[in-house]
Amino acid sequence: MDWISHLLFSFVLGAILLKDANRKKMALVAIASLFPDLDIFWHHRSGLHSPLVLLVLAILFVIRNRAFFAPLLIGFWSHSALDIFLFDNSHHTIQILTNQVVSNESVAQHVEDNIMRYTAADGIMLFYPLNSEKFSITLDEKSYAIVAGFIILMAVFTFVWFYFKGKSSGH
Repeated sequence: MDWISHLLFSFVLGAILLKDANRKKMALVAIASLFPDLDIFWHHRSGLHSPLVLLVLAILFVIRNRAFFAPLLIGFWSHSALDIFLFDNSHHTIQILTNQVVSNESVAQHVEDNIMRYTAADGIMLFYPLNSEKFSITLDEKSYAIVAGFIILMAVFTFVWFYFKGKSSGH
């Protein structure tokens, strides 16, 4: 999934799961949701996407302030949950959509190649370091659109809920 989906999904989960979802905690959830992708600098979707590794990191980060444990874990694990889903681009959907925008087949092919090179993966190591096997769920265009649409819809509802909650409490 892309960084926008990671942010939206983590925001929704943070808003639902945290008892006192204040700005500081929600910012931490958002930052934590992007953290696992730092492994793009050495090997994308390596051990840094593993829920077990992320649990240990959350524990290490919150030694001084235990209140940040839940926001960190929500952000970290929301990232892993979304990255289990892979996009099947065998019908060249990205190239077709890009070609409709730029009307240039070679540019569209270049865009698709780059997107797939930097975002394509073969799952996450769910039980790393105990096991290096990668797990994934591959979605076709329709299924991927449904998952992405669900995340966007939930994010909109959450933003609206927070807006009216803030209005009713006088903030």
